[in-house]
Amino acid sequence: MKMRILLYILYLPFFLAGSACKKDWLEQKSDKGLSVPQTPADFQAILDNPNTMNRSYSYVGNSGTDNIYISDDVAGTLQEFELNLYLWKKDIPWNNESSSQWAFPYTVIECANIALDGINKLGQKDNAVNNIKGQALFYRAYAYYSTAQVFCLQYESQTAGTALGLPIRTQPDVNMLAQRSNLQEVYNLIISDLKQASSLLPGTTPYYTRPLKVSALAMLSRVYLNMQDYQNAKLYADSALTLKPTLIDFNDPSQVSNSMAFRFKANGIGNPEILFYAFKYTNNFDQAFLGQGIQASPELYSLYEDNDLRKTYFFGKSNNRLNFVGSYTGARPDFSGIGTNEVYLIRAEASARLNLLAQARTDLNKLLSLRYKTGTAPIITEDNQLALLSIILKERRKELPRTGNTRWEDLRRLNLDPNFAQTINRIYKGEQYSIEPNSPRYVLPIPNNEIRMSGITQNQR
Repeated sequence: MKMRILLYILYLPFFLAGSACKKDWLEQKSDKGLSVPQTPADFQAILDNPNTMNRSYSYVGNSGTDNIYISDDVAGTLQEFELNLYLWKKDIPWNNESSSQWAFPYTVIECANIALDGINKLGQKDNAVNNIKGQALFYRAYAYYSTAQVFCLQYESQTAGTALGLPIRTQPDVNMLAQRSNLQEVYNLIISDLKQASSLLPGTTPYYTRPLKVSALAMLSRVYLNMQDYQNAKLYADSALTLKPTLIDFNDPSQVSNSMAFRFKANGIGNPEILFYAFKYTNNFDQAFLGQGIQASPELYSLYEDNDLRKTYFFGKSNNRLNFVGSYTGARPDFSGIGTNEVYLIRAEASARLNLLAQARTDLNKLLSLRYKTGTAPIITEDNQLALLSIILKERRKELPRTGNTRWEDLRRLNLDPNFAQTINRIYKGEQYSIEPNSPRYVLPIPNNEIRMSGITQNQR
């Protein structure tokens, strides 16, 4: 009990930054002394903290992708761990031997576990309580998935049972030090949590930061694509798009416009494509994406045709710099959630890999018709499976250049496919740096402070 009270004290500053319902709850508690959360409203308040539950997911994979470019002069202004990430060096000296990339997702997991433990002890089974439970399960799954993409090997069904996973924590007792599971156990938990969440979450919510049934279905499609289970990836993409098939027309100035500071609606409010709203925790490295240092790679930019409106709204040029400017957050941080655009691309890829080429073309053409200037979109007629897959993967890269760790995740999983595996090269101060397909450098080292405290096994790079 003492540890829970301490944990609640530690989280109190985060609660203060949250929604009106949290503020009301804290005001009600203020004259009763600090206590552990006990009621459904208490647990909902924990989950309604957007500064924890909607922004604590990894983005660091972006630093190792071919979507970005850093000039030599700017690279010299980065912290050592930031530059080492960019150059895929073996040693990543996390700042003060700790990293938000590990700590923040586990904060989400702890908050979710507190809510789940409290709800289960209450024994209530009404719709409101089921909704809270579904939210907690979704957040826990999202955090474990995000963390596994940078601190674990890419999932392969043949090796997942022996590959190192993550410490699995499903109870709120912070005194329990879990060792690393195997990777299959991590994915089993993610899938189980998301399937339960999809059965508990409602179809609508008055709060845009809360996950919904469609959020869980969409996330299941993403997870199964990552696992190369294309049958299930398509199944859950079908389910998600049946509930919410809406796409933005980039020709519609009410949805996307150069008159908006970040091209899209502020904080994602009113963006009909967003199925779960999340945004990246920002630091100096991440903010540099907005023109302070890191640029879009010329190779990425060259993929867009002049009539492709994504070229207009995703990028901006200034002083010979090629900046990322447009984000579905409609704000400074990058979008780290999931949208219908991604689900259409998941279904297109899964359909193509299942040799359902007509279905794949239909989804791809629908998306492209809304991304180009009216009447100029290419119509994809390709009937060769491998060639069509290549087109879909290129459009996936063009559509999602600043969505979470998408490009990093794609590089990792596509390196398992000889048709799409690639080596990435960079030149820094005249020296070439490379990362080969399936390199151990695609798995980041766990911060040293976590190794010391818990004794878990470190990744080998």
